[in-house]
Amino acid sequence: MNYKIVKLYDFCLNPNICMLKPIVLEGRNYSLVFETKRMYVVPCTVTRLINRICASLGTTLDAALDYSNSIFKDAHIKTNKDEIMIKLPIVLSVINQSYILFPTASPRKKHAAWILWQNFRGHSIIGQHEIRLHFKNDVFIDEQISFTTLSRQQYYSSILYFRHMDDMLTNYQNPLQMLFNARSDLFLVP
Repeated sequence: MNYKIVKLYDFCLNPNICMLKPIVLEGRNYSLVFETKRMYVVPCTVTRLINRICASLGTTLDAALDYSNSIFKDAHIKTNKDEIMIKLPIVLSVINQSYILFPTASPRKKHAAWILWQNFRGHSIIGQHEIRLHFKNDVFIDEQISFTTLSRQQYYSSILYFRHMDDMLTNYQNPLQMLFNARSDLFLVP
C-alpha cells in the first residue's frame, strides 16, 4: 500500500489523530498515523514521534510519564532498575486543549502504538488478542491488544483527564488568566 509521507518536522499534534502505529516499510521503521479523515506515514519510530510531539510542547515523554505517575503513584510496580512497569497514559496540553494518549504496550517498546483517548469510541473483539478499535467518524483499526489492557487504559485515561482538568482549574481560578498566560508565553508579551 502506498502512503503519503509527512516529514517529522511537518507533523503536528491535532484533534483529528486517532492512533500512531509502528509500521515497517522497505526495512525502515515508520509511524502510521490514523486520523479521522486521512492516513499517512511519518519516517521515524512512534517513540521518536511521541518525543518530538512532547518537545514541540516544551516537555519530554519522561516528564509526561512522571506527571501520570504522580497521579497514579500507588498503581505501579518498580523493577530493580527503577523502571516503571505499568503502561500509563500521558496528557499533553496545547493552550486550553488537552490530549490524552495511551500506549498499547510499554511506551519504550518498538511495537507500542499510541491511541488518542478523546477520539476512541469503543471496540469489538475479533480474536483472543485482536481487537477492532472504533474511533470517531467511523474509523476502524485492527490491533493486537488484550481486552484487559485496553479496558485498563481507558480507565486510567479517564482518571488522568479529569485529574488534569481539576489541576488546571485549581491552578488557574480564572480560565481567562490561563489563556492570557499561555498567550504571553507564546508571543513573549511583557
